[in-house]
Amino acid sequence: MFLFIQWIKKNYANKCNTLLHVDLDLVSWRQYLQLNKDVKKPILRTDIKLTSVAYSFMMGEFDTVIKETRDELSQADCPQKYKNFFESYLIRSTVLTDPDLSREELEARLNELTITDPTLAEKTRKVCLALYDLTVAHQSNDYFEDLTNDFKYQQLEIIYYQALNATLKGDKDRAKELFNKLLSEDTSLYIVRMAKQYLEDEVGDGLAIEE
Repeated sequence: MFLFIQWIKKNYANKCNTLLHVDLDLVSWRQYLQLNKDVKKPILRTDIKLTSVAYSFMMGEFDTVIKETRDELSQADCPQKYKNFFESYLIRSTVLTDPDLSREELEARLNELTITDPTLAEKTRKVCLALYDLTVAHQSNDYFEDLTNDFKYQQLEIIYYQALNATLKGDKDRAKELFNKLLSEDTSLYIVRMAKQYLEDEVGDGLAIEE
């Protein structure tokens, strides 16, 4: 019986992972957060908080992400593996909400990160520098050009920032093609709303929305 229960739990976890990350089923995200909002076990509470932060990030609620990650990072009992991800979300959200951030300030903040996973630390650094170039400095950066990912939101994110890069390089045809790929996705997603806005703003400058 114990093994059967463990099998059920494992399959449930795998199904959740598929719905949330591979399929990007936003209804399932909201249901999952609602059903688990009152969990008591500390490790489960932290896990739900990380899921909530990830959801807020996808929605473009970066101020919420900053507040919630800071709250979690201030908890003495927060496991380091979770702190790593909270720090990553915090610094990325900071870049996306502070148009006055200088490269020197960003470099200083990146040097202060305490992410212990070297792969995540390096990825976070590269992503933040690319986000800074594309959204704050408004200069091209090829970081996203050769990226791939198995999770749908990350796939959409890659397309969005490739489109921004194309825009900054003056390649309007490629930018239009990439932005339009996002328009069939859920408009509650930040990058989908931004793609639509870019196309609407540039409609008179060669980036018309495809019907």
